[in-house]
Amino acid sequence: MNAAADAKLPVNLPRAVIFDLDGTLVTSSLDFVQLCHETGCTPGEDILSFVKTLPDEQRMAADRVIYQHEMRDAETSQVIAGVESALSELQRLGVNTAIVTRNSQQATRIKLERSRLPITHVITREDAAPKPSPDALLQIAQHWAFDPGECVYVGDFRYDLEAAHNAQMHAAWFSNGTTPAPTYSEMAHFSFDHYDHFITRLKRYWLAFKS
Repeated sequence: MNAAADAKLPVNLPRAVIFDLDGTLVTSSLDFVQLCHETGCTPGEDILSFVKTLPDEQRMAADRVIYQHEMRDAETSQVIAGVESALSELQRLGVNTAIVTRNSQQATRIKLERSRLPITHVITREDAAPKPSPDALLQIAQHWAFDPGECVYVGDFRYDLEAAHNAQMHAAWFSNGTTPAPTYSEMAHFSFDHYDHFITRLKRYWLAFKS
C-alpha cells in the first residue's frame, strides 16, 4: 500500500484482515471423524501434529488418506454466502486481505480457482507451520510491515482463534449460525454469523478498540 492510500485508510478499520479458508470463506465437507478413524488419530487431537509423530511408512499412508479427502472436498467447495461482497467492500476501503489455511497447497489452489476470490496472498501448511502456530500470520504482517496488533484474523475454529492470539492479532469468530456457541468462541474479540454483518461488526469493534 502506498503512502497516499495509507493516509486515506479510515481510522475505524484495521490495516489488514486475514482469513481462514475452509468453513470461513468456502464450504468444507471434510469428515474429521472419518479421517481420524482412517489414520488412527484420536478424535479431537490435531491430526496434522499426530501424523508427524508416525513412523515413515505409516506417516506416508496417513498423508495419502488426508490428500484423498482434501481433494474430494476441494472439488465440491462453494463460496459462503456474503463473502464476495464483504471482500469487495474491504478492497474498496483499502484494507489488505490474505488467507492463512491448514489446507494443502494443491487443495487450496483448487478451491481458489473454483471460488475466484480476489485474494492473492495465501499461506498454506506447506509454507509455514500450521495453526495454531502464529508463524504464517506473522509472516504476512512482516511482509506488509504492519504491526500484528493492527491486523484481524477471521476463522471458524479453535485453531484460528488460538493462532490470532499467539500472533497478538485480533481474533474474529465466524459462527455461521452455530448454536450453541462452542467454548472456544470465548477467545474471539468479536463474532458474526453472516458476512452481510461482517463489515459493520468489524467497524464497530475497531472503533471501540481505538477509542
